[in-house]
Amino acid sequence: MPDRKNDAQPRPVDALFGDSGAVNAPNYVVEPPQPVTTVAPPALDAFPEPVVMTSRVTSEPDVPANTAPASVPDENVMPLSMPHAGETAPASEAPASLLESDDSLFASAPAPRTGERFIADLPYRIERLYDDIKMDLPDSPALAAVCMEMLRDAREAYLKRDYATAEFLAQSVDARLKRSVKSLRAARSPMVLGLWAWELVMLIAFSALLTITYVANLTLFGLPVSGELIVLLRALAWGGVGGVLGAMYNLPWFIQYRDYDPAFNVNYIVRPLFGSLIGAVMFLLAQAFSFAGVVASPTVKPGDLTAGSVLLYLVAVFAGFKQEYVTEFFDGLLRAIFRKPQIPRGK
Repeated sequence: MPDRKNDAQPRPVDALFGDSGAVNAPNYVVEPPQPVTTVAPPALDAFPEPVVMTSRVTSEPDVPANTAPASVPDENVMPLSMPHAGETAPASEAPASLLESDDSLFASAPAPRTGERFIADLPYRIERLYDDIKMDLPDSPALAAVCMEMLRDAREAYLKRDYATAEFLAQSVDARLKRSVKSLRAARSPMVLGLWAWELVMLIAFSALLTITYVANLTLFGLPVSGELIVLLRALAWGGVGGVLGAMYNLPWFIQYRDYDPAFNVNYIVRPLFGSLIGAVMFLLAQAFSFAGVVASPTVKPGDLTAGSVLLYLVAVFAGFKQEYVTEFFDGLLRAIFRKPQIPRGK
């Protein structure tokens, strides 16, 4: 039986060759467990403060010649790496192409042109105007037909790429529809009834003046009236009648086409009086062209009518009815006689 006490005691030879009875230890090292790395979002105060971008730099600080200008990061570009909590991202990590100014970023992008958008919306606008005509002008077929023709011309101009004409016609129809609403409201006002009453009063007054001239043995302040004065009074009366007819024709015409403008009320009031003045001018022209012997002679009686006088009365009526043509004629005549002097311009 071996001696257990001697086995437990170390021997000198074991220092050279090792202890054969010792337990062999493993040849690897077991490291202690490492702490688990956790990912947490950065704190709110870790982000850099926002930079306000302006379209143009008003003033730049003086920068020494040795140093490079500091670049401002663009707030619209996300940084490549997010900083950890308690850290700030260095400005040198971002590439130089992302740190350009806002002017350089948007310089290459073309500015939006409003004209192209308007041209693209023009067909839809014409379609909406068609619907507006159907809704706003159901009781005015004449005006509706005029507006429809204008929109048709606008569509044809658009297909021919004549955008200016198409825009003009579309805007004209839009303005016409808006004006029709105001015209319909103004036509129902008491002012229109007053205009009709005024025209009737003027018609009665000029008819009475015309009737008086046919009275036999007409006297004025106890004196007999000459034939030339009778012709003049008739020309005044017929010119006034023409003015009344013109006002009575224009007023319902503009109301029918919903183009009645209250600003022209003064024209309707003055038109009969202006027609009588035109009749007087026609009488003066007849006298100036030596038609006095035909128009009126000293032997003419109040009830007599001559060819020249009848022609004068017809001209007075038509001139009072279409006063615009008369004023345009005299305006052109006066411009031809009294030409505007040409002022020399220096070079």
